[in-house]
This record gives sequence, structure tokens and C-alpha cells, in this order.
Amino acid sequence: MPANARTVSRLLCGCLRGALGGPPTASDLPANSSEWEQVLHLSRAHLAAPQLRWALLEQGLFSQLPPDMAKYLEAVYGLNLDRNQQCEDQLAQLIPLLNRIGVQPVLLKGAAAIVGRLYPTSGERMISDLDILIPAEKLPEIIEKLAEVSYRPYVSAGMKIPDPLGFDNDHHYPPLISPEWQTRVELHVQPLWLSTVAFLPCKEVFREAIPLAWRGGECLLPSPTHFIIHNLVHAFVMNVQGGLERVSIRQLFEFVLASKIYAERIDWNAVKNRFDDLGRLRALQEYLALANTCFDFEVPIGIDIDERARRRARWYLTRLDSYHPALELAIKILFQIKRVGHLRKDPKKLRMLLTTDFYSRLFDSFKV
Repeated sequence: MPANARTVSRLLCGCLRGALGGPPTASDLPANSSEWEQVLHLSRAHLAAPQLRWALLEQGLFSQLPPDMAKYLEAVYGLNLDRNQQCEDQLAQLIPLLNRIGVQPVLLKGAAAIVGRLYPTSGERMISDLDILIPAEKLPEIIEKLAEVSYRPYVSAGMKIPDPLGFDNDHHYPPLISPEWQTRVELHVQPLWLSTVAFLPCKEVFREAIPLAWRGGECLLPSPTHFIIHNLVHAFVMNVQGGLERVSIRQLFEFVLASKIYAERIDWNAVKNRFDDLGRLRALQEYLALANTCFDFEVPIGIDIDERARRRARWYLTRLDSYHPALELAIKILFQIKRVGHLRKDPKKLRMLLTTDFYSRLFDSFKV
């Protein structure tokens, strides 16, 4: 991303840097209403609108927004804050229930961010569901306990609810839904895809997790090092490299924010060694190059970012700014072919090919 490139992703990242302690320069900011509209559209697509509001307020730049856009960001923040406060209430019910059967869950992703107060308020972080890591052997008892407060597994049409006893089909059980709450709960038996679990084994996460007494219950938060690894593997190795998705600006921003907040509590040498041992050091280098390019992230000492990693980072950003329906359709078809290939290798999941819901989702994924 050249210094003088006024791409939409560069402008959005330039604005977001305001929440990371780096005041944006005049060239980082949208220059007119048209550019502001493009930045707002991209922030909405990446679920980063509340983070954009926070960054602009932090630098005293919110008043420069066109009035209708300022109202929109305030409305999004207000709605998201209300929803996330309900998510906190939901967790405040769930965690003590799990404690009563001897389980201290590890909160993952958005749940860890809002309960761990990574942001000034929970309204700055959009979340889609509540991800909770639990011991696999406790899954049947947990399912039974949560059924007492109206939680039921949700599965696609034509699929059977898997037996929680000895569950090992996926890294998480089917989402649990309740008529009393609007947010789904995902009970993870592993924090990552089974194909990537070596990056962050469940037992290791529990062993190094940080205890937290919160709203009448006892839960665990991932260690700072594990929070960083989880973000990197989930957002980049799994979603971008494994799922052929475009880079998530929201997740990249959170990676840099967590790195800043946790600072010396992160063992970067352990992060490097983990990726190196698994033959994925290049993925770490490319993600750090993205963070450096977009948010001036200071690459930790001992991790080298070469020109190849920077070129790849620029390619990922070019894809962000050069959206083309035909190209995205081709990429999605390639991913679905790859996905079907994986299903064929797994007899337990092969039955998905026999459901109407699989093909419904398949065609929906081709929409661009």
C-alpha cells in the first residue's frame, strides 16, 4: 500500500489508528463526503463502524463527519451497546450455571473482549455469537443443564443433533439457542478448527487461562499470548488462507489493539516458535506485515518481515479495494470445491452432502 494511495481501506485504517494512539494525518482522512461515504460503507461491511466512531471521538475528529453519518454511527453504537449489554446479562446467567456443575468456561473472541474490557465499553465491539470453551467430557452435562433454562441445539434442515457424549465431529457443538435471548451460544471443545488445533490445544488454553470473578460467577480469559494466537489463526490462517475470505479489518484492528493493551504480557517468542514449529511462520509474517502496513504496528523484535511478506500483504489489501463480483464468485467456487473435498475425506460429515440445507447454503455463498 503506497504512502500516497487513497484507497478506501487505507482511509478507514487511517481513521481507526486514532483509537490506537496514533493521530491520523490530514492525508489519512477522507477529504469529502464521497470518501466519507465509502469509508462508512467499508466499516459497515467489516463490522467496524463502532470502532470507527471510537477512533474519531478519541482524536476529536467526530465533528468533521457529515451530520447524517455522525447520526448513523451514534445509532449503530447505541444499538450495539444495548445488544452487548444483553449479551453480558446472558453470560451472567450462563457462567454461574456452569459453575454449579464444576465448569469454569474460557470466554473466546468477542465474549473475551467485552468481559475482559479490551474496549472502553462493550459497544465498540460487534459480536455475532457467544463463544465459550468447555472441557469436552463435560459437554453432555452442560447440554442437560442449559436445557433447564430453555437452550436447545440448532441444526440445519436434514441434519441430526449430534450426541454430546464423545463429541469430536467439530471444534464446537451446534449453536444453542434460547427463546429468552437473541444471541446464540457456541460451546467449543477446541478453540480452533480441528485441522489447526495444534496452534492452540484446549488443555493448554485452560492451563494458562486467567481466572476472573465476574457478576457472581467464575470464568476464565485466554492468556494474552493465547488471545493473540487465537486472533491470528482464526482471522487469518482459518478464514483468509483456509476459507479464502478477504482480510477482516475489524479483526486486524483488534489484533493491534490487544497487542498494545497487553504489551509485555505477550510472549512473542512463544508465538513465533509455535508458528515456526508448525511450518506456518510465513503466515505470521504476512499478518504482521498487514498490521504494520495498516496500523503502523511495531513488529516484535526477533520476527523478520521480508519483502515477500510485504508484497503478500499488499495483495490482500488490493483484494479489499478491488472488489469484483466475477473474481469473488470464482474464489467462492474454489472454496466450496475445497470444502466438498474435505467432506469426502470425513465419513462423519459426508452425510451433509445429502441434505437440502447444504445446497441451499452452497448457492447462497455464491451470491456476490
